[in-house]
This record gives sequence, C-alpha cells and structure tokens, in this order.
Amino acid sequence: MREIQFGERGEPCVFLLGYFDAVHIGHRMLIDRAKTLAGELGVKTAAMTFYDAKQGAQIYVYKERISILADLGIDYVVASHFEGAFKDTDGRDFLGAVAKNCDVKAFVCGEDFRFGKGALCGGQELKEYCAQNGIRAKVLPLVMCGGEKVSATLAKKYLSEGNIPALNRMLQDNYFLTGKVETEGRHVGRGLGFPTANIHPSPEKYPLKEGVYAVRVCLDGHLYRGIANYGPRPTFGDGRVVCETYIDGFSGDLYGKEICVRFDFYIRGVRKFSSPAELESQLKKDLEKIR
Repeated sequence: MREIQFGERGEPCVFLLGYFDAVHIGHRMLIDRAKTLAGELGVKTAAMTFYDAKQGAQIYVYKERISILADLGIDYVVASHFEGAFKDTDGRDFLGAVAKNCDVKAFVCGEDFRFGKGALCGGQELKEYCAQNGIRAKVLPLVMCGGEKVSATLAKKYLSEGNIPALNRMLQDNYFLTGKVETEGRHVGRGLGFPTANIHPSPEKYPLKEGVYAVRVCLDGHLYRGIANYGPRPTFGDGRVVCETYIDGFSGDLYGKEICVRFDFYIRGVRKFSSPAELESQLKKDLEKIR
C-alpha cells in the first residue's frame, strides 16, 4: 500500500473520509462500500488518516492503522498532521484540495463525520459539494453495537474497563499493540522460569485497564497463546507501564524484534506478591486459564 502526504498527487480513486482511529465495524463497512464502488468505476481506493491524535490518545497509532488498512485492501493512504494548517482549513477548500490532488471520483463517509475549520461541515455539505462538482457521494448511516453508537469513544470505554471481548466484537478483530522487545532488562521472568517479551506501548496509544490478559502472538508463522501483564510490576518495584508477555510454548531470542500482541480477555488485576515464589505460583494458575 502506498502512503502519500496531504497535498501530494494520488491516483484516481474512491476516497474514504474519516480518522480511522479504531478501524472498527463502522469503518469496515465504509471500506467495503468504497471498494465495491471503486471496482464499478475502475479506480483505486484511498483513505485519509492522521499521524497524531484528533482528541486525546489513539486506539491504534499511525503505523498500526496503516497495517490494518493495507490488510483490508486500501490502495493508498493520504496522511496529515491534524493540528495546525489542516485543522484550520475551510471545509470546501479541504474537499477541493483532496478532489484535485487525488482525482476523486467518489467520496465515502459516515453520517457523523465532521470536517473543516471548527468541524462545521458534515455529510450534507459533502453532498452539496459533490453535486456541484460532478463527484459521487455516499454517506452511510451510523452503526450500533449493544445499543451504543460504534465509535472511538466507545472503544476507549471498553479499553478502560478491560472489556476485551466487547471491544473485539466492535473491531471485528482482536485488539492489538505492537512494539520492539526490550534488549535490556533485569530478566526477572527468566529467573522464575517464565521468560517474557517486554514492550513499552507508545505514549500516543490509549491505555488498557491495568491487569493480566490472555493474549496471542504470531511468530515465524506460528500462533502462540500467552499471558501478558499490562501495567507496572509492583512485586519488583517497577512502576513503569509495560506489556510483559509470556509466550506459552515458545523458546527463542526475541530481543530487538518487533512483535504484535493480540488480546483475548482479561484474567485478573495487577497484584503485589510477597515473594517471587508466590508470583510464580500465580502465573501457573493464570496459564491454566489459557490452556
């Protein structure tokens, strides 16, 4: 998948408007509609996204969103920083710049999408612009999940609650985080017989509820179950937030490698144990829940 900067030239396309913070079920419906329309028109599919957060921390950081969008068949992404010139651009000027630079044949968005300075423009303004400029417009209705509007706000609520099953249903995929395995550390887990792969989540990423989770990690084409401690490690006096993952059945050197940890469900909260032996006993109990 190709990545270009806002303002660069792109190929003729059906253009998806949105932030795509979570790439949730609503976004996936937009993508499916855009791909169908692009097939009818014989053009590419393109999506807009941002390097930084529109509001607060991000559910998926930029590189994670790009990976998901590529897997879903988007041909190219137009990227921009939200703050600054883009945030202050008039809505019609924004549409005009995108339509010209990417030779847009159709725009696709959800009915709650807002754009332009002060977020003053939405689906109606998009339809008016497209009608005046010979561009097709598809504005899709909201998608509901459990009686609530599917949104990044709802995804963040589930993350704060540690409600991974509900989050995964809304995402139509397992929530994940990526990072490079620390090459240096105290190797406490290895001493307990539970060697772990430790990654520090990006500070731009919205935090999970602290706790121990059932997870999966794909390594060298194999999918491994595991348990991950997300948060501090109070037993050893480490207050840093880290995702510390024990990968069941894997033996090998992961230091310095990029891994993706996919979350299944919450097991328990973070606890301070009286001794390493007590922690080891609890880890064995945790593993029983995933085997």
